[in-house]
Amino acid sequence: MLFGKKQEKITVKGMTCSHCEQTVEKGLAGIEGVAKVKADSNADSVAVFYKGDMPNMTVIRQKIVDLGYEPVGE
Repeated sequence: MLFGKKQEKITVKGMTCSHCEQTVEKGLAGIEGVAKVKADSNADSVAVFYKGDMPNMTVIRQKIVDLGYEPVGE
């Protein structure tokens, strides 16, 4: 937990650089319930930090697709 926030990790394929990371972080930051996002192209992962109730992960996964990347698994 980072600063009292809970997190969900998502494996995301297609991120290759820091620009990709910034695109995902900015794209997900505006979703209701999301407190912070940390994308890591080297690890193919996105950590979504939140307080309180978990944000709607279906919406988050769809936004990742809309941004041009591929969330893996459920």
